[in-house]
Amino acid sequence: MDSTAVESLIRAGQAQMDGESNGGLQQAIIELRSAPLFESGIEPEFAESFQLEAINGWLMLGEALGDLSEVQTGTVVCLAREMADYLDKYMESSLTLVEGEEDRRGYLRSAGEHFLSYGLGYFGTMNREIESTCHEAILVAPENDELISSETGRRLLNSCDEYGNQLASALTAFSTD
Repeated sequence: MDSTAVESLIRAGQAQMDGESNGGLQQAIIELRSAPLFESGIEPEFAESFQLEAINGWLMLGEALGDLSEVQTGTVVCLAREMADYLDKYMESSLTLVEGEEDRRGYLRSAGEHFLSYGLGYFGTMNREIESTCHEAILVAPENDELISSETGRRLLNSCDEYGNQLASALTAFSTD
């Protein structure tokens, strides 16, 4: 899909999370909805399902930012879990080599038993671990504390960024030239 539309949505979503007006976010959502899909070099079947799920999640999150209900939050969490599991299964069944395989195996060998008990691959397990760490931080944060701007919040955001970079790197391996 049009990378500028996705980048615009991400920037606008980040600005919204920083407390800025959501007018830019609504415009980015409109642009994303009108952007041409599936013009990337990613294998069509994989791209179609993954991109549609990602778009659905972004649009839902964009519409609910600042006012997420428990049900909407659960939907976002489930969507992230499903997409991570889908990527793991796709990588497992593909002949495409994805850089960092040994690192992913090492992580799975050292992951806590609780996370391994789900029987997931690398991205599914890592998603559960990050989700759990974020949940724990939210539960112990003082009510008047700005978690996102705290040291803990910055560590969590860095973990999420690293995970996102790994997801993007894995997806890039499926591009065709």
